[in-house]
Amino acid sequence: MNNLKTHYTATELANLSLACLPNTRQGVNHQAKKQFWIGRKRVGKGGGYEYELASLPRDVQDEIKQKLAVSVMTKPKSEVVTKPVNIDELTDKQRAIADARMAIVAYVKQLEQLHVRYKAIQYFCEQAKQNTLPEHVQELVNIANARNKDGKSNRTLSTRTLNQWVLDYEKCKTPAERLQRLAPLQRREKELNELVWLPHFLAVYRNTNGVNIAEAYTQYISQAAEHYADQPYMLEILPSLSAVRRGLKKLNPYMRAIGRKTGAELRALNTYVKRDWSVLRANDVWVGDGHSMKMKVAHLEHGRPFIPELTLVMDTASRFIVGWSVSLAENCLAVADAIRYGVEKHGIPAIYYSDNGGGEKNWMLDADITGILPRLGINHQTGIPGNPQARGIIERVNQTLALRIARQFATYHGTGADRETVRKTSTAVISLDKALRDGRTELTDKQQWAKGKLPTWQQFIDAVQIGVDWYNNEHIHREIGMTPARKRQQLLNDDDIIRVTPIEARDMFRPQVLRVAQRGWVSLFNNDYFSQRLLDVDGEKVVVAFDIHDANSVIIRKQDGTYLCEAIWNGNKRAAFAETFVDKARKERHQRRMKLKQEQVDEIRAEANPVITIEHQPSTDLLHGLNQVIKQKNEERVAILPSELEYQRKKAMGA
Repeated sequence: MNNLKTHYTATELANLSLACLPNTRQGVNHQAKKQFWIGRKRVGKGGGYEYELASLPRDVQDEIKQKLAVSVMTKPKSEVVTKPVNIDELTDKQRAIADARMAIVAYVKQLEQLHVRYKAIQYFCEQAKQNTLPEHVQELVNIANARNKDGKSNRTLSTRTLNQWVLDYEKCKTPAERLQRLAPLQRREKELNELVWLPHFLAVYRNTNGVNIAEAYTQYISQAAEHYADQPYMLEILPSLSAVRRGLKKLNPYMRAIGRKTGAELRALNTYVKRDWSVLRANDVWVGDGHSMKMKVAHLEHGRPFIPELTLVMDTASRFIVGWSVSLAENCLAVADAIRYGVEKHGIPAIYYSDNGGGEKNWMLDADITGILPRLGINHQTGIPGNPQARGIIERVNQTLALRIARQFATYHGTGADRETVRKTSTAVISLDKALRDGRTELTDKQQWAKGKLPTWQQFIDAVQIGVDWYNNEHIHREIGMTPARKRQQLLNDDDIIRVTPIEARDMFRPQVLRVAQRGWVSLFNNDYFSQRLLDVDGEKVVVAFDIHDANSVIIRKQDGTYLCEAIWNGNKRAAFAETFVDKARKERHQRRMKLKQEQVDEIRAEANPVITIEHQPSTDLLHGLNQVIKQKNEERVAILPSELEYQRKKAMGA
């Protein structure tokens, strides 16, 4: 018996085993005739007769209702509804709800000592409905119902639900099983493979122009409406904008960025290999990198404000900065100077690790015969272009040390600097520089305020040296737990250090190139060098070693490294004085800058003076056609050539 009915047959009443009625069909029919029950013919298969519940005696009605209540309380739910969840996937909210339900079951168990179970359940539910339970027990009911986000609900606890909790609790033998059985089912979100629309949306969303989700969704819906114009069902199941946002959240940041970001910015979201530098010894691996300073200093040559470049070389095992150099821009000279500084003071490393930029990977450092690093026996390893994560150890130093140096000066314009102060300082320094170059004696208040704000080149170099000393000797490095100088001292073994003498260093760090000897001469950077010994290797390639600051002579060696001679600059027809490599590099840099500026000037002029085209006249040009018209009208001919113009002038003068 599941539900209370309005009519019952004699067989149904007999099967209920009521105390106030006979247990046979004949006995029930006899009582019906005797007490004048109201009945009707039974509708359906089998026919027969059934009696109205309201016409039965009151005690019979009450007992039928009581029987129905007991059956409702004791009947378990189907196994499909009570299917247990995976205990390893339970959330904190599911565990809290299961704990509250088990606590309520424990209270019902205590009430069973005073009443039968169904009465204990009815009593508890009635008290919960009237909100007369103790405060902490009433809170358990709110949590156990689990109807909204905060665990509270105005919906009361039903006897059927509570009875099911009691039955589930008794079926389990261990606390883990009870937790699993009483935990509510979690709403299952769709998996990525179920989002059939996602690939089509990503085809629109993955755009390097950075379109947002709403813009991409509008374009996606427009394309889908056109594609599924004859398929109404497909149009109905298209996702909403909210569904698209939820679906994209299922993708990790790297998957979302594919097609929208490239290069180092995309690789920064992906996993990476973390290098263990602790297994190395001192001078095993050096790593170097150039960094544009977030400040301006006075240019070494013309004194105008510019942004300098700082090149650092670090010993990876100890984090000790072994060499540094400053320059006007990242180039091979700065890198070579930083390596020279480190080698002269701290020995030759086994490996030098750098990026693949123009300042690092070039003929001066890496050429097989003439490169500085091969001559020193240093293995040069380079990283992937645009992948600074591989050299994070030196990139972090730029954040720690370079910013510390730059923040000492008023011209700092990096992270944390006030934008308004940066603007005022920059304009004031430029204004002061222009006034000094113009030779003005009276300065404005703004220009007076700018005095001393722009550091000199020497002040910048001194600050770098102080910063490097602080980093090596005072800074406690987080990864090694001590100063780099102390760590290097622990790892240092004098027997492993390969040192060079000053004379060897001078020779080693002379850049070298291959040139062909021709009748006692070699040409280098628009300079000609002569030695009688060059006749012995006439027509052969020789190694020319030069000093970047002194162009008066070069050292000539054979390709196997054998010293040949020192060639002297003489008879140069192209310049009055020998042009040094530094001068040549500076001149090329100026030419590149001038070319860039000239292109900008040409563009501005083109915008101001647009070209007006005249349609070409077949067989003759426009002016000759005009002359023909003038001749027909007996008018003055238009002068085209200088001779015609002179003729007309003489004619006008009567000559």
